Amino acid sequence: MDHSHPPEPYAHLARLADGEPTLAQAEALTRALNNAPDLQRWLKAQKARVVSDLMATHSREEIGARIGCKPQRVSDIAAGHRRQPGPRRTVKPDA
Repeated sequence: MDHSHPPEPYAHLARLADGEPTLAQAEALTRALNNAPDLQRWLKAQKARVVSDLMATHSREEIGARIGCKPQRVSDIAAGHRRQPGPRRTVKPDA
């Protein structure tokens, strides 16, 4: 990954790193970095809203193909379910 430029959706943030280094620039970059978790929560909430709305007019398969996940994950996103870190739990058959 090229770390000299931010990913495309955040290209406008490159202006924070333009020019000669200043204390104000360091402060602005620090604020942006510290707000990354809030940005991520907002993005996830907006994604859930959009996916939920799209399910009225598109199939789970179509949405999943477009956003790179399986149809069940599309349902989970629309319902607001989050992936939990760590190993996935599986149902064990009765012994």
